[in-house]
Amino acid sequence: MITLGDLASVTPRVVICPACVCDRFALIECEADRDQGGGMLTDMHGGVILRGLRHQRRLTLDDLSGSQLSTRRLTLLEDGVDATAQELRELAATLGCSPLVLRHGLPADRGAQIRQELARADEALAEGLAAEARAQYAALVDDPALGSRPDLWCQAELGLALAAEADGDLPEAIERLTYLLAVLAPLDEQQLPPMAFEDREETEHRIGIALALCRCLREVGDLSASVNIGEITFTRELPGGWTDRGIELGATLLAAYIERGEQTICRALAAQLLEAAEQLGTPRALRAACWNGATVAAIDGDASLAADLGERALAAHAHLTDPRSTGRLRARLAENLLIYCPAEHARARQMLLIAQQELAGSAASAIDLGYCQLWLARAALLAGDVEAAARQAEEIATRHPAALNLVADARLLVADTLRARQQMQAAAEVRTTTGEQLEQMKAPGRASRAFADSAAELEECGEVEASIRAYQRAMSVGDLASY
Repeated sequence: MITLGDLASVTPRVVICPACVCDRFALIECEADRDQGGGMLTDMHGGVILRGLRHQRRLTLDDLSGSQLSTRRLTLLEDGVDATAQELRELAATLGCSPLVLRHGLPADRGAQIRQELARADEALAEGLAAEARAQYAALVDDPALGSRPDLWCQAELGLALAAEADGDLPEAIERLTYLLAVLAPLDEQQLPPMAFEDREETEHRIGIALALCRCLREVGDLSASVNIGEITFTRELPGGWTDRGIELGATLLAAYIERGEQTICRALAAQLLEAAEQLGTPRALRAACWNGATVAAIDGDASLAADLGERALAAHAHLTDPRSTGRLRARLAENLLIYCPAEHARARQMLLIAQQELAGSAASAIDLGYCQLWLARAALLAGDVEAAARQAEEIATRHPAALNLVADARLLVADTLRARQQMQAAAEVRTTTGEQLEQMKAPGRASRAFADSAAELEECGEVEASIRAYQRAMSVGDLASY
């Protein structure tokens, strides 16, 4: 298996922004068995209930401690020591729930009802009804007793995060995913206890949350945090070897490296992922590895390999039922055509129109659709419809202010349309502003390219001194990128 130490120093290059695979995944159950009615856990002790209710309310042990309850005593209670009647009353008052909930958890019939409501919310999200799903998950999360069933709380919390992402609210998605991951696997604990890996499903669950968080952080432009989440999870969650989910995590981490322009690392990781996927031989693994492997090959200028990997990714997709990922993959392959084979813009446009239909009828996020629309705008520019391209790019940048990656791509397309109109000064200004944004996002390769293009445009309109300064800035940022 690849280790992070194997991915040594790099010379970054200017890259595009690929997305990665993230299927919906089943949540882990709590540590006890469920009864036939799907209700209350039959051997769940009060400590699990207390800890779950505390997590639901986002309280620390210090927050929960009081005149009669020290943090030490609370730790013992969460470890399974029986609470006294007085302690139950005090805790119930602080947590805003009934002492009966603290002692027994949710009734069996309420547990079964919540499962049905979660299933309806999952179905709404899968059908692309993000706002509806978000409201349904939020209603469940607001149930004051939900935390007494940590498995159901986790499922509702994750569902709400993914629905927020699909609805375009990346800050809320990040906040919820960050908290959920901190509850299940604190990031300051580089090594989890061995028992954490005894249940493969729990490991896959943690990886899935980290994968979604890594992706959302990438989309808001926090590439350092995205890489950090991916690297920590990659290192500590895969000691037992590769799985489908592990390869999907690797592909998501690869996307963050691509954004940062770390092409040498990208080549190494892409090769490792492809080798591991071929050994597993599963459609999910092959889809993830070939998808981003095609992007890395395209960046390297290997059109033949990029096309081959793209075809393999689509072939793997034929064995899966996931219209969202199908649409995203098709759109990314079309983007590669637009950037590296611009003469194929008509073919790329047809692919994007198909992808747009696939995304619209799935659980695709507003950001997924935004990228598809942006690439359609670029296809319009290549076809000579400058006005349409400019209008669409401006609309996308305005519609998704929190998705800084998407906004940066849209602003660069706006600059391209200004250049096509021979408005070099205006194009240079837009590129400079976008380059500064990319620099703040820790995407030095893309920032350097933006400054260099701005310098060329300034030179064309006779702004020699400004052009020199822009070239110097591009070189400075490029030097920072060459670590």
